[in-house]
Amino acid sequence: MRVVAANGDIRTLAGNGKDGKADGVGAAASFNQPIAVAVDRSGNVYVADRDNHTVRLIDPSGKVTVVAGTGAAGFAEGPATSAQFNQPYGVALSSDEKILYVADYLNHAIRALDLGTKQVTTVAGNGKAGFANGKGDQAQFNQPYNVKTAANGRLYVPDQNNHAIRRIDQDGTVSTVAGNGQSGFANGRASDARFNNPTGLIVAADGSVYVADRNNQRLRVISPAGEATTIAGDGTEGFQDGAGPAAKFNRPIDIVLMPDGSLVVSEENNHRLRKVLLR
Repeated sequence: MRVVAANGDIRTLAGNGKDGKADGVGAAASFNQPIAVAVDRSGNVYVADRDNHTVRLIDPSGKVTVVAGTGAAGFAEGPATSAQFNQPYGVALSSDEKILYVADYLNHAIRALDLGTKQVTTVAGNGKAGFANGKGDQAQFNQPYNVKTAANGRLYVPDQNNHAIRRIDQDGTVSTVAGNGQSGFANGRASDARFNNPTGLIVAADGSVYVADRNNQRLRVISPAGEATTIAGDGTEGFQDGAGPAAKFNRPIDIVLMPDGSLVVSEENNHRLRKVLLR
């Protein structure tokens, strides 16, 4: 796990560059394909440790422990110590930091860990791949790659193999924000928009949803009115800085919104963090 400071300095927080599942402090700890993090206001870092099928915690002292999961792939609710995941891909904290949401990729579900009671439940999805709106286990996803929270408490999910952006209301009702289950590239109204393996997103204060449209090699935005447009990228793989379509990406995989209003994009195949100025 690495940290990039505001001045650009990079340091290693935990892990030693080798696959493993050891708890410990700093380099004594090991992970197996850690793929996403969520950080609380106290500096605790929650890690989706994908191939260990666990959620890990790095406390402010650098100590790493397992928060939930047994280390074996499965689909089980209950106490955090016996709950099971199958490749957790994304983690996100509720605004009050009492709940940690988990995108459970190969269980095709969004899970919730109550950080107070240490109980794991399923918010939406039923363990089977599909594409269905509905409430709770009536809804279906197909490899949800990540999960992010909005200020209003809703959850947003880049539903990778459904090529769609999904939303989960506080009562567990799942709806589709944009995309229809078919891969492609198209801007326009939500029902007409097409994505190709979206893997990351972030929700702005005004309700705009910024999307890392991975296999389209583009950054997209869905307006509060439901209109999808392209911010940057021309659809071809490459590495090129520049304005809008002059820029090139190679599998943009996740996206965050910075306090200054810019976006930072993690790029899988260019092995870079890129900054996008929106103003």
